[in-house]
Amino acid sequence: LKQICERRLPSEYDYHRIPAPWMQMKIIRILSVVGKNDSQASEGMYEILREALRKAEEAGINASNAIVYECIRCITMIYPNAVLLDSAGASISRFLSSRSQNLRYLGIIGLASIVEKHPKYAADHQLAVIECLEDKDETLLRKTLDLLYRMTNPVNVEFITDRLLHFLRGSTDPYLKSDLTSKICTISERFAPNNAWYVSTITELFKIAGDLVDPDVATNLMSLIAEGTGNEEDDEEADM
Repeated sequence: LKQICERRLPSEYDYHRIPAPWMQMKIIRILSVVGKNDSQASEGMYEILREALRKAEEAGINASNAIVYECIRCITMIYPNAVLLDSAGASISRFLSSRSQNLRYLGIIGLASIVEKHPKYAADHQLAVIECLEDKDETLLRKTLDLLYRMTNPVNVEFITDRLLHFLRGSTDPYLKSDLTSKICTISERFAPNNAWYVSTITELFKIAGDLVDPDVATNLMSLIAEGTGNEEDDEEADM
């Protein structure tokens, strides 16, 4: 990979002035396997990965964007390095803010891979991911909804759930509505800030897609209401 980046190969391997892009991508994929869970092997590839990512970013064409994506995937798979993760985050940000659907799609997939092991990077891109819900491309929408589900935590659960409910109201796809309803139930139960919010959220979910809500959720909701929230102010909000 270092030889390719330093242009030691004959120019006939170049594509639009990018040195052997397909060979670069294959080598980077191999590195991601070699460096997985191996700190020593990973340390030996940090410098060249940083250089490959930098040069691919500077080129700014489709072939180089493919290399950037492979670098992002590799960086998230090998033993973590803070500098490389920050560089990958910057590349993801560029993809997400692009007008190109293909690049936004790569950004969503790239962010999903980095958030899986390093959730702190989710907050930096939360609004950009939300904006992808406005896209009409069905594949991008599904990937975006799945990523939002993975990104949810106790801090952002109210904001993300509100956006998911808003999206659910306008959805006409039966499969998508069923999947999204299940996801909203899961994150509401897992990260609810208080009982009143949970009751209010699930009640709204029943209004939008009541026939798709798991019966067990309804049973739990009725039990929670019958028992009370354990807090007078929360009980009053739930009653309202």
